[in-house]
Amino acid sequence: MANNKKRTGATTSIRRRRIVVVVVPPVEELDLVGPMQVFGAANRLYGKKIYSLEIATNRKELEVQGEGGMLSFLAQYRLKDVKGNIDSVLLVCGVATRLARDPTLSQWLTKIAPTTRRLGSVCVGSFVLAEAGLLNGKRATSHWKFVSELAKRHPQVKVESSPIWVRDGNIYTSAGISAGIDLALAWVEEDCGSALAHEIARELVLFLRRPGGQQQLSVSLTKQASEMKNIQELQVWIADHLAKNLSVQLLAQRVAMSVRNFERVFVRETGCPPARYLAQMRVEAARRQLEDTDKSIEQIARSCGFVNADLMRRAFVRAVGTTPGRYRSRLSST
Repeated sequence: MANNKKRTGATTSIRRRRIVVVVVPPVEELDLVGPMQVFGAANRLYGKKIYSLEIATNRKELEVQGEGGMLSFLAQYRLKDVKGNIDSVLLVCGVATRLARDPTLSQWLTKIAPTTRRLGSVCVGSFVLAEAGLLNGKRATSHWKFVSELAKRHPQVKVESSPIWVRDGNIYTSAGISAGIDLALAWVEEDCGSALAHEIARELVLFLRRPGGQQQLSVSLTKQASEMKNIQELQVWIADHLAKNLSVQLLAQRVAMSVRNFERVFVRETGCPPARYLAQMRVEAARRQLEDTDKSIEQIARSCGFVNADLMRRAFVRAVGTTPGRYRSRLSST
């Protein structure tokens, strides 16, 4: 056991925590299974049951249907039967149930929110929290497809469209699907230290463990070329060579086009001029380094292809709305 405690980086013994997952069927299957897999992995890798996991449903039937129609789950409790102290509550629903009006559920969430250490939601579960009035005046997020709807339906909520997950007080909201895994990993890091959270991420073969401030959609995804293979290959090459002096002329030469024709084709395929795309890619790369490294802003600027930190600061303000320094400070405070 001593070795396990050393591996997590915890300085004191990690106490057992009860997490109640409240489901509003039909649920998006990965929204439920993903976070539970993280907490289960934490128990196994630590060598001790840190998390006691329970599923409770707001429905009369204990069988919880998946939104895909191929999987179902069995809850341990009906919501009214949940008793005792709870460390954390995680709310999971599905796209079809995001607009569910359940006064009993709203009352239960309102009652539990001040007494539980953490209350979180995955994906469109933020709609249910907002319906209960728990997000009034608070920062929150949801799946990128539904953030506009959330803001329109609940104007008193400070909706943020970009982050993977958002914390405001003891309430956490996360974006869609895989972001529930990121939120669960963040909870494990809070409870057990970063070493165990990283070990879980490695075991789940995650490409990286994303902090809450990371964008839901990257530039390379939102502007991915749809047809021309040479433009697709150029986008990959750009991502691998951001530190170089990438002029429009050089990019045009790589795809054997004249500058004029290249600019026309690139805009048609990506919806964005080459120079703006390159600036956005560099800002995105800088964001990742601000989130994941301790490099200085000057070092990050050079590694991302900016001539100096001042030019990166200007591009960052245009794209993100804040300076690199303030962005990093905000991440460290969440």
